Amino acid sequence: MTRDVEGHADDVSRDTAIDRSIMGDVGAVALRGLRKRYGERTVVDGVSLEVRPGEFFSLLGPSGCGKTTTLRMIGGFERPDEGSVLIDGRDVTGDEPEARPVNTVFQNYALFPHLDVRGNVAFGLRFARAGRGDADRRVAAALELVQLGSFGARRVHQLSGGEQQRVALARALVLEPTVLLLDEPLGALDAQLRARLQVELSELQRRVGITFVYVTHDQHEAFTMSDRIGVMRDGRLLQVGAPREIYERPASVDVARFIGAANLLHGTVTARGVADLSGQRMAVPDDAPLGDAVVMVRPERIRLGAGDRSARVERVTFAGASLRVDLRVGEVALVAEVPNDDRAASLRAGDTTTIDVPADAVRVLSPLRG
Repeated sequence: MTRDVEGHADDVSRDTAIDRSIMGDVGAVALRGLRKRYGERTVVDGVSLEVRPGEFFSLLGPSGCGKTTTLRMIGGFERPDEGSVLIDGRDVTGDEPEARPVNTVFQNYALFPHLDVRGNVAFGLRFARAGRGDADRRVAAALELVQLGSFGARRVHQLSGGEQQRVALARALVLEPTVLLLDEPLGALDAQLRARLQVELSELQRRVGITFVYVTHDQHEAFTMSDRIGVMRDGRLLQVGAPREIYERPASVDVARFIGAANLLHGTVTARGVADLSGQRMAVPDDAPLGDAVVMVRPERIRLGAGDRSARVERVTFAGASLRVDLRVGEVALVAEVPNDDRAASLRAGDTTTIDVPADAVRVLSPLRG
């Protein structure tokens, strides 16, 4: 966490009135069998999902997987062909966006260049029929919440990308939604600023307590900020779980392929706790079912210089803080990721080493589920 973020967190803890002045009721979101088609193409295919009140929930998937369309159906910008959207138990499927207790932050922020920061944040309050005094108070509190309390008179063109993103957040929060929808709001920012704002946004959500539904294609972003993640592909929801669960226990080959780097090895579980991979025996969890399987091992769980299994080093690739080591064990190709320390830096293609793969590092997946 950066020093600036830490300092702001201390300030907020001393003045919780800022939070109470913004925070609305927390909201639960339920999707029931949502489907959306454009012509012959089904872009959302039977998505059912429960988002808990006050949760930071991310929809994660590659471009074109249906995550933004799902978000737009929650917000009322798209109508499902089938299924329903419920917020706090109320069916809002037929409601217009302005009639739903939600607000949306878009990737392009959609700020008005002819208005100053204060005018942008206050814009939606015109339609909420807030009195002048109430509107001024809510705008000031929203700007303080996103660390822009002194920026009210500035124009949009005078703001950095990160500052514009914060204005867009303040404009959404000032309306006191129960659910905030965010469609890749950090996508246009450079990597360093994006990383810093991920921390700030996650911290902000936990302070205000509003339910966030966040769309991203960035796995690191989803892991950093989310309480739970829903992984989507081809319009379908493949798995929902906490970040660690999604990473360490993917429910299918598709999820394992998309989330992080993984060794996916085809083989057969021949006995309790044992799989055969092209003639190589590997310890697997005792509850793995017998038969054909895909064995998944994350590269960072392969330990070099340990165990008694001989492996040939095929290639060593520098990756900053770590090294990627391509290995071959008999007919089985593996990729290991190891810290870039003195011992690993001495590895060269053609070397022979030993490896160990702990049984708890192995996940057995059915090929039929991928």
